Amino acid sequence: MVRTCFVEGSAGVRLAVSESGPSTGAPSVLFVHGLAQSRHSWEGLLGGRLAQGHRLVAMDLRGHGDSDKPEGEGPYDGGHFAGDVDAVIQRLGLVRPVVVAWSYGGVVVGDYLRHRGGSALGGLFFVAASLRTGKPARALFGPGMMSNARGLLSEDPATYAATARAFIAACSARPLEASRVDASVQAMLRVPLNVRRALLSRAEDYSVELERCGRPVATLHGALDQVVLPGMSSEVVLACARSERGTWLPDVGHAPFLEATEAFEDALAAFVEETSR
Repeated sequence: MVRTCFVEGSAGVRLAVSESGPSTGAPSVLFVHGLAQSRHSWEGLLGGRLAQGHRLVAMDLRGHGDSDKPEGEGPYDGGHFAGDVDAVIQRLGLVRPVVVAWSYGGVVVGDYLRHRGGSALGGLFFVAASLRTGKPARALFGPGMMSNARGLLSEDPATYAATARAFIAACSARPLEASRVDASVQAMLRVPLNVRRALLSRAEDYSVELERCGRPVATLHGALDQVVLPGMSSEVVLACARSERGTWLPDVGHAPFLEATEAFEDALAAFVEETSR
């Protein structure tokens, strides 16, 4: 059974959180979604077999889903995202959680490491995650991102809606179920322009933070990802000597937890077990 609550994040922003599995006595996993998505990206996992032996928590980033959406671009800097992640960990009493970061979620977790360090975490599980952004990192993004970037910043609702559908289509190597596509598009349409501008204007490199975090790190990436290229995870492996588990799934695109759910669950469960020892 999935439980929902709200947590007060940085500067009083209200964050929507879903949780499943045992509330005590089980390893904790915190899921951080990608650009213009929501905690519902993970709902299949929260209702699946991992919940039998893990405490699973998924948060809506500020500006997304059911979380507050402050105006302007200032509320979307790294310090606020770091504070939000910390608030969820502290308010829910998560003990050394493994943090699963998908796509832009890598930026958010990079912010957390930069501002809070890694001592409160059990490990980091990066899923097609962006740990470098901006012009210097363009070679690490594929046509699914680059060809849609302008439309993602469009002020015209019709243009943005069309781009949202094209972007979601580019996120998988094979077509997803229509209901999943529609839900993902609707999640994108809930994200205001000021939020998209703030997130997509950032230029970051979290290599130093990865080197210093001192926690176990693993990467999982679809070999056919056309949004964040598999080379991004290769960069993470190179930046972090503790990243002994780099996995590339064949015939999978940008959303491995949707395209290869069983393989994703197996890889995550094995990593959580290792970090819990």
